[in-house]
Amino acid sequence: MGDVKTVPVGTYAKAYLERLGLWHALESKLIPCENVRAVLAAVASGNVDAGIVYKTDAAISKQVKVAFEIPAAETPGISYPLALVKAGPQPEAAQRFLAFLGRDEATAVFRRFGFIVLPASPSP
Repeated sequence: MGDVKTVPVGTYAKAYLERLGLWHALESKLIPCENVRAVLAAVASGNVDAGIVYKTDAAISKQVKVAFEIPAAETPGISYPLALVKAGPQPEAAQRFLAFLGRDEATAVFRRFGFIVLPASPSP
């Protein structure tokens, strides 16, 4: 799984395993990886028996099988917020990109790759 000290998926996985009371039993058997794609590659290559990755990452590989999906209600509510940098070098391009991400075609792409798209928050 992802390194619990540096990789978000590792931090989330550890919290989940602790909640189940499994962390201490499994900790010595885990191989920390530098990122979620390294975990996925280790599983796909057969170098490890299993790994904990995001559903969206597992979906890109035809060499892995999802054995268990953590129910959404038991996840930490992972989100990818977006904000414009006030003094960014290309404010118009950034604004156009933000507007594009709110359009139906961008939402369709995110959903096609397994992401849940939440409604946009109102601007302050």
